[in-house]
Formats: sequence, C-alpha cells, structure tokens
Amino acid sequence: MEFKQLEAFVAVVDYGSFSEAARRLYLTQPTISAHIRALENELHAKLIIRTTKKISITTKGYQLYDSAVRMLHIRNNLLEDFTEEKKRIIDLGVSTIPSSYLLPELLAEFGKSYPDVYFHSIQSDSAGAIQRVADGSVDVGLVGQDTGEESCSFLPFCQDSLVIAAPVTRHYLQMKKRDVTFRDFIKDPIIMREKGSGTKKEMDVFLENIGVSPGELNVVARMNDLESIKKSIVNGVGISVLSARSVFDLEKTKQILLFPLDEGEHMRNFYIVYSKNRIQKPHVRQFIHFVREFYDTKS
Repeated sequence: MEFKQLEAFVAVVDYGSFSEAARRLYLTQPTISAHIRALENELHAKLIIRTTKKISITTKGYQLYDSAVRMLHIRNNLLEDFTEEKKRIIDLGVSTIPSSYLLPELLAEFGKSYPDVYFHSIQSDSAGAIQRVADGSVDVGLVGQDTGEESCSFLPFCQDSLVIAAPVTRHYLQMKKRDVTFRDFIKDPIIMREKGSGTKKEMDVFLENIGVSPGELNVVARMNDLESIKKSIVNGVGISVLSARSVFDLEKTKQILLFPLDEGEHMRNFYIVYSKNRIQKPHVRQFIHFVREFYDTKS
C-alpha cells in the first residue's frame, strides 16, 4: 500500500469522479483506476462500484477512507513541519451578491481564527455555482437560491430583502412622499436580471404572489451583470428589483432611491450548498459551521 494509491482513492471519494480526481492530482484517469485496483487487490475488498453514470462507495471503502484521510493528514503534517508550508485550500463557487457583499467580511473574520486556510473563489450566477458544487469542481457554494438539486444540500445562512431601486428623478422623488406598491411601477421601464440569478427567481416568486404577469412589465433590458444594472439605474435607464445589500451604498450617496416591495419587505435567503455525495474535509466543515454561526450572531 502506497501513499499515492491512498491519495488517488481519497480524491475519487472527495470529488465523486475518477476524471476529476485525475485532474486534481495531475494524473491520467487510467493511472487513478490502476491505483484503486491495486488497493482493492491488496485488501481483497471492493472499494468503489463504478457505473457509466456515477460511482458508489462501499462500506469497506468508507472504512478505508477514514483511515486513509488520517494517514495522509499525518504525512502532510510531517511534510509541513519540515518544509514550513501549511496551506489548506477551500474552492468556493459563489453567486453575485454573496461574492461582492458577504464573502469579503466572511473571509476577513474566518482568517482571524484560521490563518492557514486559503480560498479559491469562482463567481457566477447561482445556477452556475450550484452546478460546480454538484460536479465536484468546488468544495462548497454560497448562493442566492435553492434549486432543489438532488445531489446537494442547501443550508440557509443569511437573509436579505428585495427592494425597488429607482433613479433620482422628480417622478420618483414625488413617489417617495406617498405610500406606493409595486403596481405603481408596472408601466415604468424596468431592467431584469437574466435567468440563473437568485434575484430573478425571487422576483418571479414575488410577481406570482401579487398576481402580476411578467408580460405586464415594461422590460427595457435584461442584464446578467449586477454592476451594469446599478449603473444603468443611476443613469436613468430604468428601475430594477435588487437585493438591498447590493444597493445600500448607492442610496447612502444619494445616487438612487429605494422603495420597499408593497406592504413589507420581501425577504430572500442565501444558502450554503455542498454535495451530499462528498465527504467534506475538516477545514471545509469548519468553514460551513463558521458561516452559519457568523450570521446567527449578527441577527
């Protein structure tokens, strides 16, 4: 039994894929398969059941995984002690709002307690981040919607309200002086988020709840880039429904006006998402726990 065989086995379990394990370890897929076969032959036990669509870990496989992780951890600690390199990396898939407005404060606080953990963050819309979690490209995601992806678990960790963001014009300044509902904005030019955005999904839910069809809206643009939407609002292109966290800075500097959605705040959740089919490394579990605790203490 060799460390390289154990590394291959742990990588296959972690990433749920022979091909992804090969990519992460900079090996060929046949090499990964050969390492797994060698372990199975030596231990006289089937560790992984492989089909054309997915892999399954046997009971013996999970027993070996726990021992292999400990053995590799001891080996890595020894190497780190002698080379003075102590880097643990978390690959993150993050959607737009969490990436820009939640992640900076999270990483700053997490780094105070875990200075030896490093992050590699990939930003996309919520659907893209969830797909990366599902296919094993990242360890964990922070997203703005629960798509119901069967292979993933979704843990709500933070809430935000949706608001109507409007340019500073005489028309909207007059509207700030009275009570208004979303129906007062139906004929106004509106900028919509593209499909795949958590905000777009929440907007669709809101419209359905108040009985407004998307076809009734005066949509003048559809954009996927949040910053482009904000600049368009400031320049008077139209209004948009956005996450409050993303536009508070513009309201404070009096570049836009904000209106609540109807009779109260329409709240939306942000979620930690991780794969059900992947055993999380200890520092990844620490991060997930930290994120949930961080916003519990702030609420």
